[in-house]
Amino acid sequence: MQEAEKLSLEEIRRLLEASEGIRFAGEKRAEIYGWIEQVLCQQEYASQGKASRGLLRRYIEKMTGMSRAQVTRLIGRYIANGRVGLGSIAGTALPSATRWPISSGWPQSMRRMKR
Repeated sequence: MQEAEKLSLEEIRRLLEASEGIRFAGEKRAEIYGWIEQVLCQQEYASQGKASRGLLRRYIEKMTGMSRAQVTRLIGRYIANGRVGLGSIAGTALPSATRWPISSGWPQSMRRMKR
């Protein structure tokens, strides 16, 4: 849906009421995340009141087909980082060069010194 992020809160409210039995779904995750980010930015999500934030959350759920929990996580990401983008929080692991070998246990510098 093009230009959907530019709807007013009243237009969003009417859309949600009119499309009660309709479900939408996005195609690619990167496109969906980009659209969500645009909506949150355009509507100034962080500065909205509780009722308006709930309306925007339901709108994003309806338009993307995502669950409430998924939308909540993405909004949390947006508030924390200013971005919804892929891989912005989860899935980061230490590079293998910094992992300690299992056989030797803790590195010498981390072992408790005996007195």
